[in-house]
Amino acid sequence: MEIKLFVLILSLLTMTGLAAGCAQAATSPAPQKPVAATSEPNVSPAVVTTGQSSNVAKPTENDAPPSPPAVKAETEATKISDILQNPKTYDGKTVTITGKIVSECGSGCWFTLQDGNAVIYIDLAPNNMVIPQKKGSSAKVIGKVIREGSDVYMVGSRVDF
Repeated sequence: MEIKLFVLILSLLTMTGLAAGCAQAATSPAPQKPVAATSEPNVSPAVVTTGQSSNVAKPTENDAPPSPPAVKAETEATKISDILQNPKTYDGKTVTITGKIVSECGSGCWFTLQDGNAVIYIDLAPNNMVIPQKKGSSAKVIGKVIREGSDVYMVGSRVDF
């Protein structure tokens, strides 16, 4: 019984620490950080790991509204420099990009991705996603391009390593 209680307490502390770490990371400067982001209700958090896409539990008849439909994006990767040079063209569109993770939130709720000389901020929090620490790794990201004033970033829907 004591072991089960210990595991439960440890699990709660870990989840609380992850949430606090993300909040702390949000206060440190990040390239082209979004001004505000909204979160979709009733979507379970997901951790995306090598060869795995985020999986959200399927709702039952008694649950709230179903999860959003699967993300559709072009199969060919878009260059980050194209997005940053032509933000009006890509604003609100779902695209696929590839590159190297150059910085990351301690909790994994955001990161920056670089291809060539261009770097873009990827926000995973609106989709209740996190990734493991993968700084220096290559990643493929599917997400929606957001333009707020002079800031251009992406809200990631899927991350593959």
